[in-house]
Amino acid sequence: MKLNNQFNPLFFQGALAAGGVALMPFNFLQFAIHHGKGLIKFSDIVWASLSATQMVLYGTLVGIMFISIIAHIALTVIFLKGLIGWLSNKKLATELMNDPYKNMTIFPIIGSLAMSANVLWAPVGFFVPQISAGLQSLMMPSLIYFVVLWSALFALEWRVIKVWFTKSVDIDKFNFVWLLDVFAFGLVSLTGSGIAITSENTQIVGFAVIGTALTILIGLSMLAVKLVHLIIAQIKVRKLPDAPILPAFFLVVPITCLFGLSLFRLASYFQTVLSIDLSRSSSIIMNFSYAIAIVWVASTVFLLGYYFKNQFLKSNYSATQWGMV
Repeated sequence: MKLNNQFNPLFFQGALAAGGVALMPFNFLQFAIHHGKGLIKFSDIVWASLSATQMVLYGTLVGIMFISIIAHIALTVIFLKGLIGWLSNKKLATELMNDPYKNMTIFPIIGSLAMSANVLWAPVGFFVPQISAGLQSLMMPSLIYFVVLWSALFALEWRVIKVWFTKSVDIDKFNFVWLLDVFAFGLVSLTGSGIAITSENTQIVGFAVIGTALTILIGLSMLAVKLVHLIIAQIKVRKLPDAPILPAFFLVVPITCLFGLSLFRLASYFQTVLSIDLSRSSSIIMNFSYAIAIVWVASTVFLLGYYFKNQFLKSNYSATQWGMV
């Protein structure tokens, strides 16, 4: 694959993917290893008591987590530096935001920075006990960070909507990259719901719940409208997009899982506050979202079979390929 060194906001998909990979082994270890209350830490793993198979498995997962954290941090720093240089050229930023077919590519910046908070709380806290032990002290700064991301997300979405109303837009030209703003809504809701179920401060929780609920409501509404249109449009044209766009089909997978997990967390919060048994509905929400993801993955892999066999390794690098990670 050939790399393009010119900065593009889509590059943040790389940092986002690295953060997602860091969370995967953490979540597995969180539920696979018995530990005390709260999030699992490296010191909770009693290596001497593990079987050889467990030692290899857990050791591999810890290694992947560590490497992914470093990758996420390094890529975030590199891309933030590129973003500053890119924003200094107001013409480039203005042209992108005023292009209704390309302005969606600005949203991975918000999504990746939202992922950074989750990486800090969980995978980084796994290796740094001071973070894990002082998680409550991070909740107020985390809420402020969430509010900044939330405000930026809605401001950008409003800017995009205004472009729609001021320019002639051919909606049939859109592809699955059009879902990048929905992806960002899912990631911001994940951050907000994380604060809601972690913080012990009722005021912090209240603000997080309200912001998260609104983000989920608008995000799911946009997902429903956009996804229906994209599926119908794809059926009508009877032709797949060009190779650089094809990996964007996978964006539906993390989006459904993010909203499913965020809704699951909010249901847990309301179950505790209202003393209502929502365990069954919570399980349905979670299982339904992951069922959609599995079906979509299987369908997409089948649909893009020719791309993987004949184009993937030969095509130029495309930032949308991070969507597959």
